Amino acid sequence: MSDGSPLLNDYKSEFVWKRIPQTLFGGLKLRLGYDAPAYVYLNQIVLWLLPWLFGGVFTLLVELNVIHYTIGMYVYGALMTIYVIVVNIITLVVQTKSSAISPLSNTNNLLADDDEIDFTSCCGVQTFEFVVPGKKYKINIVLHGLLSGPLCALGFWYLLPQTLSGLYGSVAGTVILYILGWITLLIAQYSLTVGAPPETAVFRTLDNYELTPLMRPFYVYLFLAIDLLARYYPEFLVTNQVLHIVFVFLPLLWMLGILPPLDACFFWIFEQSLVLLFGGTPMASDIRLMTMLVLSVGVYLAVYFVPLGTATIAIMSSMGYILSTDLGGLGSQLLNICSKQKNTQDETLSISTSFLWRWTWKEVLFHVAMTTVATGVAIVIHVYINNITSDIVQVIGYTIVGVLVIQKLLCSLQSVYVGCGLVRNKLYPASVERKTIFKKAKKRLKALGYTNRVILDIVSPALLVAYVTMIGGIPELGGVVVTPLTPLAVMGLMRTYRAAWQCTPQCLLDLTIYTIASLAFPSDVTWVAMETGIKLLIVAIARDRILQFLDKIYFYFVLFITSWSDKKQRRKSTVPMMVISILLFPFILIVIATATVMAAPLLPLFTLPVFLIGYPRPIRSWPGVVGSSANVNPDTVYYKQFAPSITKALREAFANGSLGDPTVGKHFLMRFQDRMAWVMILERGYSYCTINIKGLELQETSCHTVEAGRLDDMFDTTFDQEGGIFNKYPANVLTPTDAAYVNTYSDAKNVLTGIIDSPDLLAMMKSSFLKCFIWELLHHNVKAKSQGKLSTPRPATKAQSRTNIPGIGEHETFSPRTDKSRTDGTRTQSWQSIQVRPAPVSVNNSSVNDNTNARKNNNAANELPPLEDDWPESRPSTAGSHRNRPMSAKSFASSVWSDDNDSLMMAPIGNKNKVNLTEAMNKKQHTSSPLKASAQDSGRGQSSELPGSIMDVKDDYDPFDDMAFGLPVIDINASHKPSPNPLFNKTPASQNQYKPITNLAGSMQFSSPYSSKLSLPLKWRELPMDQDTINKHLELFPKEWYHHVLKCLDLEVNGKSSEEVAAELQDDEILTGIYAQLTMACYAVINVLGVAGSDVVDMGPYHVYKLYTGEIPWSQASEWISEDDDLKTLVVKAYRHAVKLSIDQVLLGEASDHAELQEYMDEYERDWYIGSETDPRWGEAVLKNKPQLFSLGHNPVQGTYTSRTLSSRDVEVYIGRLNPEVVRGMWANVNLELLYMTNDDEERYSIQAHSTVLRNLNVQSADPPLGYPIYSSPPISVPTF
Repeated sequence: MSDGSPLLNDYKSEFVWKRIPQTLFGGLKLRLGYDAPAYVYLNQIVLWLLPWLFGGVFTLLVELNVIHYTIGMYVYGALMTIYVIVVNIITLVVQTKSSAISPLSNTNNLLADDDEIDFTSCCGVQTFEFVVPGKKYKINIVLHGLLSGPLCALGFWYLLPQTLSGLYGSVAGTVILYILGWITLLIAQYSLTVGAPPETAVFRTLDNYELTPLMRPFYVYLFLAIDLLARYYPEFLVTNQVLHIVFVFLPLLWMLGILPPLDACFFWIFEQSLVLLFGGTPMASDIRLMTMLVLSVGVYLAVYFVPLGTATIAIMSSMGYILSTDLGGLGSQLLNICSKQKNTQDETLSISTSFLWRWTWKEVLFHVAMTTVATGVAIVIHVYINNITSDIVQVIGYTIVGVLVIQKLLCSLQSVYVGCGLVRNKLYPASVERKTIFKKAKKRLKALGYTNRVILDIVSPALLVAYVTMIGGIPELGGVVVTPLTPLAVMGLMRTYRAAWQCTPQCLLDLTIYTIASLAFPSDVTWVAMETGIKLLIVAIARDRILQFLDKIYFYFVLFITSWSDKKQRRKSTVPMMVISILLFPFILIVIATATVMAAPLLPLFTLPVFLIGYPRPIRSWPGVVGSSANVNPDTVYYKQFAPSITKALREAFANGSLGDPTVGKHFLMRFQDRMAWVMILERGYSYCTINIKGLELQETSCHTVEAGRLDDMFDTTFDQEGGIFNKYPANVLTPTDAAYVNTYSDAKNVLTGIIDSPDLLAMMKSSFLKCFIWELLHHNVKAKSQGKLSTPRPATKAQSRTNIPGIGEHETFSPRTDKSRTDGTRTQSWQSIQVRPAPVSVNNSSVNDNTNARKNNNAANELPPLEDDWPESRPSTAGSHRNRPMSAKSFASSVWSDDNDSLMMAPIGNKNKVNLTEAMNKKQHTSSPLKASAQDSGRGQSSELPGSIMDVKDDYDPFDDMAFGLPVIDINASHKPSPNPLFNKTPASQNQYKPITNLAGSMQFSSPYSSKLSLPLKWRELPMDQDTINKHLELFPKEWYHHVLKCLDLEVNGKSSEEVAAELQDDEILTGIYAQLTMACYAVINVLGVAGSDVVDMGPYHVYKLYTGEIPWSQASEWISEDDDLKTLVVKAYRHAVKLSIDQVLLGEASDHAELQEYMDEYERDWYIGSETDPRWGEAVLKNKPQLFSLGHNPVQGTYTSRTLSSRDVEVYIGRLNPEVVRGMWANVNLELLYMTNDDEERYSIQAHSTVLRNLNVQSADPPLGYPIYSSPPISVPTF
């Protein structure tokens, strides 16, 4: 037996022992951990004792009758106000003067939690800053001084010997209370003078508003207020006597962290008032809580001051229903609408648009109708109350008891266990593994679920409202109300009317207890004399606290027993702790009972069976906005995708009752695949409950694995009848309740050893990439053109050339987004020719800069350059007539477009055309548009356009790109005979090699008018390699596959079918050539130039993996792809698809024909996301519920390659219910350890695996920064009607 993991390591132990005296004495730093001058301690003690020295003097003067106690109070209070203000002003002045110069010796050590300070003198700057650190806000100097004066003055009166003698009449008691009482007062006042001590009760990690110094004075003020009441109202005398004794124990309560911080205290009071007094529910946020409390108080005041009668019944019944609806969700929805932030709606509104998921006119009508029903039932019963006999009332009471029993049975029979989770339910499906059989068996239980819905949603509320109306206004059955109801009686009745709708199962239990008590104590004077509303209020409070007490007792015994029964939990101190616990068991029961009365968590210190009372806090346990923080990582997206699906499944489970009553504060744990989700109930009302879903980490630690393994064992044995009749883990804090099939991703990981490294796959990658690239390139171009990524059209002039495409008239263009009417009444088609105005030409610096910026903006926008089609007014009769025109002999780096249609004018010199830059510029300045200039040239007999030529001008047009400086002039009238076969040079050496007739460096003389729609962007035609490099690999270009892909495209235009257009495009060898050269250029960059002469097969799988992850092998040409986002995206996507295609063909067999290969491509595009897990688009694909996702991984340590496949399908999800008090207790301990003890050791005992209480999972599920869930949803309203 050994201690194993430490409770606190040595460093943290020393740190905690230094903090304890500070906490106990209100901030006195009596143990620094290093040698400090004596005056440091002396200064603190003087400041701490000075209020008592002043108070002692005035006490003597009062007791000796020198002055009256009122004079002593006022003078002493004023003196303490001045004292606090002066001390803090002195500190502020000293700090201000020393702020400009800071000695190097005082530099903080970032590695230490408590820096060692070098004190220089008794009144030095370091001493002042250490003893009186100063206020965070200067206004608090005055505010804390003003609070300190009344505090000390009233405390002086509170602890006067004559006051104490008058209360107790004992000299010894007076002396003891006087001494200890002044210690308490000094501790509270010191936090106002100096600052707040480190508190064991911490609610928020940061004290942004400097509220902590007010905590201890606040509680002292409460005691002083009761003393003032007792001086004027003798009814409070006994209370005042008791509180005087409790007053001296305040330092101990502060030290143990039993009294809550102010923010936690107020919200805890609000929550308990709303639940216990007004019949409401804890709320999902602080704003909702305060709003609902204000509404409840307003209704109570209205009910109390309205005269008893029909109006009172109508208000209580109608408002009871209205306040039980999802008003918080309505408020959030209205807030989103008013703030016009419709794009930032929470997940509650995006899960479903079905009935009751959000507020619409349907929901409003539904709630109006239900309000009418609720009010009508109550009013009818009230009107005919005199005709209702006591026997009828008793029958209704018995009916309520019977309905409660039936409802509990219906819920239990739908769960996997009955009898408090001990015996397996024979009606539950035998196994969950087979989806069809499981769902078929679950359908048989739906009848029970529907019956439960009718009972809870319709029958029970109406029955409860009727019963309360019968018994509410009379002290006895059948009596008549003759006297006004007391405030508590009104509150009890109003609470019950609301609880009948807000939490129907609990209200059924309350009225069942009331009915049984009325039968059990028919002659008890106290019970009979008590008003009905007060009885109902007492029953509701008692029921709430008794259920909490039972959960806390269970928590105690589980931790006590497992500390010995679980060998891994045994420590050297286990046996002594058990013996002490047995001996002090009555005291432990008192501790548990006190925690229950306060609705505070039972705190297991270091998760040992040593229990303290945690400070009371709201049921949510954490101060922040629900869902506002999580340790987000790449796995978060899986839970975000899972949340809407599981929410819909929870809706059915809550409505049917298979998960029991969704009481606020309950926790459910869900296990599916290798993931776990944590669900907490935040609100509960009529027809809804609000939940928070947290996702726990997927990368399992050793402790996480142990507890996850226990969960798997529990669920496996539970949901398989072969596991036995009885629950094998009855003491576990988790009780399996139900299972469901939820649409989410199943995760399959495979090792690709023997596949990805096989020569066959590596060789197949060559052809696979070419085919995938052609597929992606063609589809990308068609999609880009159809989405209108073209330049803005300009108005056509009279001299403008017109297209000769059927259906295109003069001055008409096609628009890809609108379908405007033509002048002749016909409609334009989906593919359209857009006249593009070239960019203006200028040689000044500003234009060059503007063009450069425009080019950068174009690249940043990732848009393809616009295409421009200008067809002559009349086309030649034969296609060969324009092929006699030679191609421009432009340089390799220049644009591929024709110079003839440029805005630069060509000066005719004989039969030659030469670029005349000066003349072109001069003409440009006098021409409104380039096409007008072209019209002027056409008047000289010069043809501005040729059939089949295409003119594209970038928005960032640079005139120097189109200058053919130094090139020979070309005779356009010379005879040029076309090649008899433009596709092949049929020489013996190259008969089987495809050689396009264009090298991308000149005018594109397409033979088809539709080719321009698939033409490549200009920037992709500037290939970064010589023609010989491309020609070496042109024989690999899959021309037949290219033709097949053309047939697959939607190319219908101008009445021509896609097949006819595709046939024309296939015959256009110019278009085929530019695609072939671009394809092979990309192939050369990734598979030839970047592999240093090695063969792709020889490079092995690592080359495949690098390319898959988007890493282009470096070469002189690699930047051509890397710097172009569009092209790189296409290349990487095509390569990733090629990897998946090759793996599929190796495992399933090669595609037999193009049609089968097309099926692969269509499926990849439609149903798959193939990429990297680190890519943001991977997460987007998950959120879009892409049916399949595939990624490739590499483990460099093991040298293995893996694949990961996510498949969207119905996955079995196991659901278990956790004990709420265990969760609250574990979270309270995490709060104490991390915020006070700063015990963040990853090997500490309190975070180690505990397979019974699931300690590690409880820590994970806490809100950050204490816990580390990777996902936390905002409040989600789940309809349960």
